[in-house]
Amino acid sequence: MYAIVTIALVTLTATALHEPTQGDVTLCVAKGLKWLAAQQKTDGSWVGRNDRNSITVTAFAGLALLMEGSTLKHGTYAPELRMAVAWFAKNAAENGRLANGPAEDARNIQGHAHALMFLSSAYDTDDDHARRKQLGRLIERAVAFATDSQGKRGGWGVASVSERTDDDSLSTILMLQGLFAARKAGIEVPKTLTDKGTDYLAKATSATGGVFTRMIEANSPGSGAGQPQLTAGSVATHLMHDGPRPPVLTRWVGNLKPSTSIRPRQNAGAMFTHLQFARVAFALGENGHRKIDPTARDADLLSWSSYRTATYETLKSDQLADGNWPDMLNGPVYSTSLALIILQLDNDYLPAFAR
Repeated sequence: MYAIVTIALVTLTATALHEPTQGDVTLCVAKGLKWLAAQQKTDGSWVGRNDRNSITVTAFAGLALLMEGSTLKHGTYAPELRMAVAWFAKNAAENGRLANGPAEDARNIQGHAHALMFLSSAYDTDDDHARRKQLGRLIERAVAFATDSQGKRGGWGVASVSERTDDDSLSTILMLQGLFAARKAGIEVPKTLTDKGTDYLAKATSATGGVFTRMIEANSPGSGAGQPQLTAGSVATHLMHDGPRPPVLTRWVGNLKPSTSIRPRQNAGAMFTHLQFARVAFALGENGHRKIDPTARDADLLSWSSYRTATYETLKSDQLADGNWPDMLNGPVYSTSLALIILQLDNDYLPAFAR
């Protein structure tokens, strides 16, 4: 579903920056949320281009609504959120896999990981005891499926353990993000499970701090900078973790650059990369990069204020009149959901995305 993309990195000078306020994007976000809610199907799901990828798209759409401040019980989008959670519960397999039948089997691990992130966030914000208890059991089974699906080297592949042929860094990053979200919500997640996943990513990292799709690529001579979305995703994942952070985090952060320029209409894979960079910048705030990488040059430091300026301007200019953001590959529901998550990071409502 995700294209590995090369992104154009730009450094913003101090004189070019201004401190945007949430009001700069309030109307933009409101219009996007209204459009997104209207795209929900009567069964509670959202779908991508050609009615595909309903697991992933529904998870991201649900996260966008949760980040507005709505919960399963309260708020403007509570009805849509309840429908989405009910859809996931109805389509969950007996083994805990959060899937929607054979149409999505080919990439069921990545969809499962996104769904785990959404359901954990919904659980974390719900105050209905009975529903929360049911949702907690669903998430516990989903964690058990993740445990059973982990490969011998500690990573995950795009398909479940009975179907998989190989593991990869992107699937591992996504699963770790879902598992850390579950842990932050109070669900028990085995430490050995996440430690092994972290070790997998460390072994897929080159000497310069770039994360590659495969371990063999990272250890090849002249391996280079790695894939931007994988490196940023690895950092975003481990900034979610409240416990000790891996030593490789310094190399990962040192591999990142201050800002990224995206044009979703020109490159359908860029929005996902942009989300990972935005999550990193938000989590680091103004001084977090320096604390993790004391040797970084001032010009290479990533901060939320500078990154947010470029992000907001780009996303505002690319939103269409009806409120959506276009995506030639995955469809506008997908890209609109990601854009809204980025634009609502400052709301700081969800522990899984908190600083």
